[in-house]
Amino acid sequence: MTVGTAREVRRVKAKSAHEPDKRERILVAAEKLFAQEGYHGVSMRDIAKEADVGLPIIVYHFETKLNLYRSIFEFRKGTLEERLKELRKIVDFESEDAVEGIVRAFVTPILRSHATPDGIYHAQLVVREASDPQEATRGIIEEYFDPLAREFIGALRKAIPTASHEYLCWAYLFSVGALVMSVFDGRMVRISQGKYTGLPITRKITMLSRYIAAGIRTGS
Repeated sequence: MTVGTAREVRRVKAKSAHEPDKRERILVAAEKLFAQEGYHGVSMRDIAKEADVGLPIIVYHFETKLNLYRSIFEFRKGTLEERLKELRKIVDFESEDAVEGIVRAFVTPILRSHATPDGIYHAQLVVREASDPQEATRGIIEEYFDPLAREFIGALRKAIPTASHEYLCWAYLFSVGALVMSVFDGRMVRISQGKYTGLPITRKITMLSRYIAAGIRTGS
């Protein structure tokens, strides 16, 4: 940080109590850019321009690009918490629809989030992060998504006790793949040659949940 930037950060700090919405605005702007260009394709200055704020205020709130990047996932962790909340409502793992109930808890909060303008950018960002060969150096998937994965796998073991742990771990990853691809409604238009243009969110949740649940049960 240069002397000039440090001086500007101190000035920003004095004003920050009167601008509580700027931090969130920066996070939303950064999320959009990172989703479109990837972690290495975006600079702090790019984010400042997108958020319509000065660079010093970003430095004040986040200090580094990595801190800002990680803060986006902390900002959006409510969706992960909602998935776990829905999962923990399931108490009868011996019922015929237990697997589908687990899958619905897995997909519903995400698909509802995808239906919002900001949610689609977060979905794209998560896909980019998970597929980045350098993601392990940032630890975001391990910190935010791996614990959730283990809890869902644990629930599937209760619902399908005859399935091996190895199979259920793979089944979880295959399910993630199906969920990820469900984001790309635009491709549906192309492959159906314009015949299908998307689904109402409730119908999409039902179709995807049944598809994933059937695959998990059959493959086990």
